[in-house]
Amino acid sequence: MGLLDTNYGGLGKLAADCESRGVQIGASSVTASVGVWWQASGAAVNATNRDVTLAAQAMAARMHDTAASLEAAGRHYAETDSRSAADLRELVAEA
Repeated sequence: MGLLDTNYGGLGKLAADCESRGVQIGASSVTASVGVWWQASGAAVNATNRDVTLAAQAMAARMHDTAASLEAAGRHYAETDSRSAADLRELVAEA
């Protein structure tokens, strides 16, 4: 059984197996090692979550900017289209 294939119960079995073969691994050593690994894993997960949150916030800001640009372009097109329609009506009325 490899160390990476174990869980908390498996680590206890691994320590017992090592001790039965003459390798002294105290339960406190295993617990301390697991604690250090757990803290490092937690820190990595927190950092990843923070990165994902920042990326999502940046994407939302870009989407907001894009929506604002599209809205402004739509208003400009509507104004231009209205002026063109008014100009055409004038030309038709003058003719």
